[in-house]
Amino acid sequence: MHRSSLSAFSIALVALCAVPVAVATSSCSTTKPAKEQARDSGITAKVKAKFIADPEVASHNISVETSEGVVYLTGRVKDARQRDEAERLARGVDGVVDVVNHIKVGDKT
Repeated sequence: MHRSSLSAFSIALVALCAVPVAVATSSCSTTKPAKEQARDSGITAKVKAKFIADPEVASHNISVETSEGVVYLTGRVKDARQRDEAERLARGVDGVVDVVNHIKVGDKT
């Protein structure tokens, strides 16, 4: 191979090898420490467990996410009573700093 062909080949090889590394490192969307991620996951699990145990809450219609102790509720329930009960239950979980309630009430219309 000529020197210029070898350089072009080397550059192409390095570029091809860098793509999987870039994809692998970009797939993790958080910079939170593992301890904080575990704490947030625990809060989410406890909130979901309370929803499942409470017949007043349509737990299968509510999504729960936690970030830095803040619980985010989304989804759709039949009435305001269910929405309010979901928020009350989430606030009662140990470690919850705040609750952001984006649960919608009523049909999708």
